[in-house]
Amino acid sequence: MKRMISKQRGMTLTGWMTVIALILFFALLGMKIAPIYLENLTVKDVLKSLKEEPLITKKTSAQVKNMVMKRLNINSVYDLKSEHVSVKKSPGVMKVDITYTVQKKMVGNMDILVSFSDQIELVSN
Repeated sequence: MKRMISKQRGMTLTGWMTVIALILFFALLGMKIAPIYLENLTVKDVLKSLKEEPLITKKTSAQVKNMVMKRLNINSVYDLKSEHVSVKKSPGVMKVDITYTVQKKMVGNMDILVSFSDQIELVSN
């Protein structure tokens, strides 16, 4: 019995295949999700850059929406459409809200669906 226990060490081939399959799955998941979150960081940067824009609250909602869409196109953000951007203007305050979902194909009939909602409030100087 003692000799039998000393010979049984390590993982079997099935165990290694399971570990490798899990590592590959999570690597694929990371490669699909990372660009989505990097794109969202760009969207947040575009929203933050609106605070530095002089007299932004004097512009119309359409002008601000157009400005946001141009900045997103320059930064290669293509998952966002103009209907995802809403600009609400009230006296002295402007709220810009970007709410969107991204759906990417992963493997076979499995998709990744990620939702984002970013907003900023701009106050006149």
